[in-house]
Amino acid sequence: MPADSFSSFVNKLNIFLSQDEIITSYTKRYAFGTDASFYRLVPKLILQLKNKAQLKEVLQQASAHHVPVTFRAAGTSLSGQAITDSVLITLSNDWQAFEIHDLGKKITLQPGIIGTKANQLLKPYQKKIGPDPASIDSCKIGGIAANNASGMCCGIKQNSYHTLADMTIIFADGSELNTADKLSCSAFLKHKTIFVEQINKLLKQVKQDKELSELIQHKYRLKNTCGYGINALLDFEQPIEVIKHLIIGSEGTLAFIADITYHTVDDHAYKVTGFYVFDDLSAACNLVTELATLEVTAVELLDYRALKSVADHPLMQPCIAKLTEYSAALLIELQAADKTQLSKIKQAVEQQLALIEQRINYQVEFTAKAEISSQLWQIRKGTFPAVGAIRETGTTVIIEDVAFPIEKLADGVNELQRLFVKYDYIEAIIFGHALDGNLHFVFTQSFNEQHEIDRYSAFMEDVAQLVAVRFKGSLKAEHGTGRNMAPYVKLEWGDKAYALMQDIKQIFDPTNILNPGVILNDNPQVHLENLKTLPAANTIIDKCIECGFCESVCPSNGYTITPRQRITLWRRITELELAINNSEQAVPALEAEYQTLQQDYQHLGIDSCAATGLCGLKCPVGINTGEFIKALRAEKLDKQPIAKKIAQITANNMSTVLSGAKLGMSAVSAASNIFSAPVVEYGFKVLNKISGKRIPLYYPAWPKGAQALHKTRQKFSTDDDSKKVIYLPSCGGRVFAQDKNATDQRDLNQVILTILAKAGFEVIIPQGASELCCGMPWSSKGDQQTADQKSKQLIKHILPFTEQGNIPVIMDASPCALTLNQFDNQQVIYESVDFIAQFALDKLTITAQAKPITVHITCSSKRQKTENSLLTIAHACSEEVIVPSDIHCCGFAGDKGFVLPELNENALKSLKQQVSGKCNEGFSTSRTCEIGLTKTTDIPYQSIVYLLDRVSK
Repeated sequence: MPADSFSSFVNKLNIFLSQDEIITSYTKRYAFGTDASFYRLVPKLILQLKNKAQLKEVLQQASAHHVPVTFRAAGTSLSGQAITDSVLITLSNDWQAFEIHDLGKKITLQPGIIGTKANQLLKPYQKKIGPDPASIDSCKIGGIAANNASGMCCGIKQNSYHTLADMTIIFADGSELNTADKLSCSAFLKHKTIFVEQINKLLKQVKQDKELSELIQHKYRLKNTCGYGINALLDFEQPIEVIKHLIIGSEGTLAFIADITYHTVDDHAYKVTGFYVFDDLSAACNLVTELATLEVTAVELLDYRALKSVADHPLMQPCIAKLTEYSAALLIELQAADKTQLSKIKQAVEQQLALIEQRINYQVEFTAKAEISSQLWQIRKGTFPAVGAIRETGTTVIIEDVAFPIEKLADGVNELQRLFVKYDYIEAIIFGHALDGNLHFVFTQSFNEQHEIDRYSAFMEDVAQLVAVRFKGSLKAEHGTGRNMAPYVKLEWGDKAYALMQDIKQIFDPTNILNPGVILNDNPQVHLENLKTLPAANTIIDKCIECGFCESVCPSNGYTITPRQRITLWRRITELELAINNSEQAVPALEAEYQTLQQDYQHLGIDSCAATGLCGLKCPVGINTGEFIKALRAEKLDKQPIAKKIAQITANNMSTVLSGAKLGMSAVSAASNIFSAPVVEYGFKVLNKISGKRIPLYYPAWPKGAQALHKTRQKFSTDDDSKKVIYLPSCGGRVFAQDKNATDQRDLNQVILTILAKAGFEVIIPQGASELCCGMPWSSKGDQQTADQKSKQLIKHILPFTEQGNIPVIMDASPCALTLNQFDNQQVIYESVDFIAQFALDKLTITAQAKPITVHITCSSKRQKTENSLLTIAHACSEEVIVPSDIHCCGFAGDKGFVLPELNENALKSLKQQVSGKCNEGFSTSRTCEIGLTKTTDIPYQSIVYLLDRVSK
């Protein structure tokens, strides 16, 4: 692409796009140069577009200037189809619209909606979308459709191609087609005559070519996402139907999907799951062939190595000793609309199992228990992370995706295992969606040396010959072709079908600006170019495979960067530092890049990280990027002796510090009553700037200071240990009073004491509690030494009151309970809401209110797995409980919401529209989170205990 053409293109963009919609920063461009594949390309430009009008204008300009563009949804694609060295088009948070039709029978979704949210929207109708990829919690609708992603239960019948109703398409020239709109279809057919004629020509060509028609029919009885979905030319007669189905699985190379309407599928309430380990792989695979004739929802195959990789799972323990290299397992799930139908299906499956009972050496029989079913699925889902967790630093994890004819499944597995031995991939495992003959094989690979690249290349050549030529299978079944398999599309399909695909590309994208090089590529080495390096950077993050599963829950996603991008950038910084230090002469280009990345990383990577750890829950290998960022903060703090001294003084004088904070809060509250809010806000803006952001920013949601702690007796009067509780009020509860608009203005500790008294508990707040703190404020800033000091002080102080751990201890803030439970101590600290749900709720008489409420589940509750306690209390207290979707971490992050409110605003950007007008009170389990939630929604948030106290006796 000529430089002057690109410059002219950018100049045109500046006319109709704002500065925040055009990203030129090298640091951000590098951060977006990764997806879940093992390729890296740094875009020249990133566009964050908000609507169709912008997108159409961009495509018109790109077409006129011959500038390639690539669309990106969540970037969880595995084959390199979401990266580019030209212009990357990402979606702002505005692409979230949806519409439910016919009582949930159809749903229209914009491409920015995450898959899980679509199913949440459909849950009240007992429906869901058909595709169920493993990344559904992170991937977006645009990517699901563009890759024709499927999943464990989806099979072929419920993928995007087969459940597609309609879509709005934006073509390469910026023109639009809404297939649900008769006028739009008529206009398209009238004005795009050449386009339509060419589609009709292809329709005729395919239907008249018996050999080609038979090939297409054969290929699509299997799962297949290799190349374009040319089955559309056999399945449909009308050009509009052909066009919209060709878009499915086209990976952004034919057009942009502005919205898609799905026919939904039933989300059956009745299901059972079973797990069966066979002494012979062939026996397991032959059973799959029989199960495919029954109404079985899912069958997951695991080979011997896959089973060994999850040997630590409790349900695997009884069979580990019996496993041999010939062993294999089937995880079988059955679903139905009612118990009778489920029983009928189960009986038919059990009859098949009985025929080969002698080959089964371990089983977990079909169960409807959700807990056991979840554990069985965790066995299956744990295989991929198990390989990732043990790989050598500097290697990546590759997950390939093929399909064999189901009758050849056993042979296919055996031949793949032979190739693993031939190429020394001794760690490789196989698992997959056996009903569709769809296998995933996972192995580790280094691309740091040429001989390793050569090994991978030779291996993939053999795989391609095995799958595509020998077994007539699919080289990509559900992960998309991308760059990874583009050199092998012709091998799988043959010259005639490949030429047909080239014709399709030419019709839709005559100037080749849409994701060029993806799906169709004449370069036989493209899958070996632009490979990622994964240098050792820090032991906390070295296992990261850059899958992007973490991004959907990150509060800074959309504000600065994400956990994946923090790791990506730090790896590059580390790589540059090593290269510069090892160079015998100056390397100005590398040094300039290093300085740029280092400088930008402070705000983008470190300062704007909430470090609350939700990313660790989503990460397949359990990486908590927040811990890594805290380690970087610690390194910086070690070079700031004055800051460390101030932290120590603060820790040693907690009561005085908190009293001063309360006094300051109350003074500001009083000032806001005298002066207008804008005046107070402006004053704090000035102070914040002068102090280098050490003095926080004011906003009206600031509460006044709380009252002094309620005093209790210091010895229990009862001898019944089951009635005794030690209560430690959190710092947040001791400093911050309730929101001025809240109905109940009592301090939090008073409400906790009242509820526990109602439930018959005797409570002690230990004397000296005002000097105690869990240590989290220091830990979050990287001062782990002071944090541990405070945690240890607290545990030591309360130990005598607990009678050596026999009396339960509760705290009224979920982050504090988490911090202390992570500390090395024998005393379990209960989050107050968790304790009440387990031990007090059944002792209260509750009259649920009709008035709806909303609740926010904190990061800490999720990490402790106590969110159900909050929900249990909420549902007991209110007839309608609203749990907003897409709200994960609130971004307030302790005190960060006071000094970096943009993080809090970004994390909660979709909250107000979800609750406004639907309720007028919200509840959670952390006082600082509640301040941020109140600020965003203008609804007073309090601890859920306030509601419980109100409706109970």
